[in-house]
Amino acid sequence: MDSRLKISIAIVLNMIIVILQIVIGLYAHSMALITDAVHNFQDVISLVIAFVAIYFMSKKPTETMTYGYLRSEVMAGFINSAFLLGAIFLIIISSIERLFEPVEVESVYVIVMGAIAFVINAFSAYLLGLHGHKHHSHEHNHDLNIRAAYLHLLSDAGISLGVVIGGIVIYFYGINWVDPLISIIFSLYILKETTPVLKKSYMILMESVPSEININLIKEIILKNPDIYDVHDIHIWALSSKDIYLSAHVVLNKEVTIEKFDKIVYQLKKELEAEGINHITLQPETKEFVCEYTY
Repeated sequence: MDSRLKISIAIVLNMIIVILQIVIGLYAHSMALITDAVHNFQDVISLVIAFVAIYFMSKKPTETMTYGYLRSEVMAGFINSAFLLGAIFLIIISSIERLFEPVEVESVYVIVMGAIAFVINAFSAYLLGLHGHKHHSHEHNHDLNIRAAYLHLLSDAGISLGVVIGGIVIYFYGINWVDPLISIIFSLYILKETTPVLKKSYMILMESVPSEININLIKEIILKNPDIYDVHDIHIWALSSKDIYLSAHVVLNKEVTIEKFDKIVYQLKKELEAEGINHITLQPETKEFVCEYTY
């Protein structure tokens, strides 16, 4: 089955769950179901991002979009994470209020809806888990996106199972404060998972040096070449979670020819790819050239 079709099926199934959980959660007075719906919605967005990534990875750059559409993945992740943080804070506040003023929860609805969500999440995870391994770079990126969505769905299945257990406790023991307690616990987990994504996507949009890149080490690798006297005006940024670019000015010895510079660039490209940088642009200069940039 095609990757896009698998993701499309998972998106539709999980979106149905989100709508049902919100409607039934409001009817059954269950904050746990609503929290699970929010987490399911997070996974819907993750699946959409995976789908978008697969689609746009195959699109070539144009005259007006010279980088292509690689940033779409990051923008979607940032908007999704920001929305989720706001929603989770509101849910935590409402859940704390319910702890002090418990509301009778329709536990049967919670159990049934939680069980349905668990089955659908588990099936969706299984569906994406069937994705085969490819050998091309683009296909490898597809695998990584699908793998991330697969893990999200697994965690969602675990949360849905927790909702079911909470509903069973309420049904047999009538402890209604279990529902908002479960909601708070799950909300804290979602906050823990969402905050790093928000931070990373924000830093990518701000074109900061990726956290996994050591700029001093990069300078050392460049200066290790005996034909390079100095390096400055270094810029390292990411267009997506997997596309890291570098541009720099390199001061060359006078005897370096254009042909030799091509070989230098080729060698540096291989060395920097080992550090996670997959696209480099180097501007050659001589010692006598005065540049306004110094870093």
